[in-house]
Amino acid sequence: MWSEGQVLDERYELRRRLGRGAMGEVWRAYDRRSRRAVAVKGIHRELLDPHHPGELIRRFTLEANLLAGWKHPGIPAFLDARVDSVASDAYLVMEHVLGRDLTQVIAEGPPLSEDEVVSLAVQICDVLEHTHAIPVIHRDLKPANIMLTDRNRVVVLDFGVAKVFRTDQTRLTQNNRVLGTVAYMSPEQCEGREVHPRSDLYSLACVLYELLTGITPFPDVDVARAMHHHRYKMPEPVSLLRPGVSPALEAVIMAGLAKRASDRPASASEFRRRLESPHEALATSPPASSHLLPPLSDPAGPTLESLSTAVRITRAQALFQQGFIAQAMLAYARLAQDLADLGPEHSEDVVRCRFGLARCQRHLGYLEEALKTLTALADELRSRSPDDRLLLEVRFHVGQLFLDLGDEHGIAELAEVYRTLTDAARQEDEALTEEVGQALTRATLG
Repeated sequence: MWSEGQVLDERYELRRRLGRGAMGEVWRAYDRRSRRAVAVKGIHRELLDPHHPGELIRRFTLEANLLAGWKHPGIPAFLDARVDSVASDAYLVMEHVLGRDLTQVIAEGPPLSEDEVVSLAVQICDVLEHTHAIPVIHRDLKPANIMLTDRNRVVVLDFGVAKVFRTDQTRLTQNNRVLGTVAYMSPEQCEGREVHPRSDLYSLACVLYELLTGITPFPDVDVARAMHHHRYKMPEPVSLLRPGVSPALEAVIMAGLAKRASDRPASASEFRRRLESPHEALATSPPASSHLLPPLSDPAGPTLESLSTAVRITRAQALFQQGFIAQAMLAYARLAQDLADLGPEHSEDVVRCRFGLARCQRHLGYLEEALKTLTALADELRSRSPDDRLLLEVRFHVGQLFLDLGDEHGIAELAEVYRTLTDAARQEDEALTEEVGQALTRATLG
């Protein structure tokens, strides 16, 4: 790809290759202009697809935009980028972090103490809280992507395969390569289903398992078997491989390794709370649904309440479209409550707000709560025509949620929606028909 001594744009002199990530190589370089060491990342040439030349540069641009917008001590500072050219010439320039990645920490030993593991985990959770709030899902959390500096500061690297929850449908593969690392991949990611914040928590639990035991949850197996194990098999208990480990710490890690996303801690902050409160960590039941919604208050409440219903709904939609899912969930919840109080003449808007709320719940990983919201909504809408557009959209999401939760009833639900759409053959439903058809095909073939 690059070679030692090569100079990029007459500025960045490449000194030593530091490692390889999911998308490219990372080099230690000397910035001739600022006269300091930096880290430069470029794209693997073997990943360049001549049939889709823009896909990889789009991902690279996404990573640049993410890093440029973040200010967090646990994420390397963004310095420069060249992404306005062909993919083979693109690069990112970031802060050069001095230290060891956790792969080196594990290999070089000695084994970390429980307190050290918890300290690392709490810092990683802090980074994930920051990125999930957007929400951005890392999708490749592993020891090689977590640096430990000489001051014990944790830095999370390589957001090259991150997923941003907007309306785009970023694929999990590129040139038939799985994006992510199988040893730390969540069951839903192995199945090609939607990822969400709890997917990163599964990967984090895999990392903590390895820090304590010295091995991954499913070691010494090929890719296909590893993916099968992630989906269906629980790993050996941590205490079997590291006798004497705290039962509370073991309980947090094993909860993070739950096959069903809804059985894992609800968020990075919940994961951290369990780590920091060992007397509570043995309680592995998911939080009550009332804890899943932010408080129904808004610092700009009086201003928002003075806006028309149409404007408030559009604002909630815009928040969702731009990826501010937690804020959109708050807006939809507040709207649904306010409009319901105004009377039945606002029932259609209430329905749409509840639909928006459920979509936010699904994006944030609250799958069972989203399914409960949508099934109740579908039952209410069945009094309408069977080919009512909103009813079909709701049923489409119900089918996908069934599949997200491992329930094969989702295939039957998608099939019924697809049959109704194709029978109706309305031009305005073409996009929805295509989307349902693709989801049904993925479910039946995968």
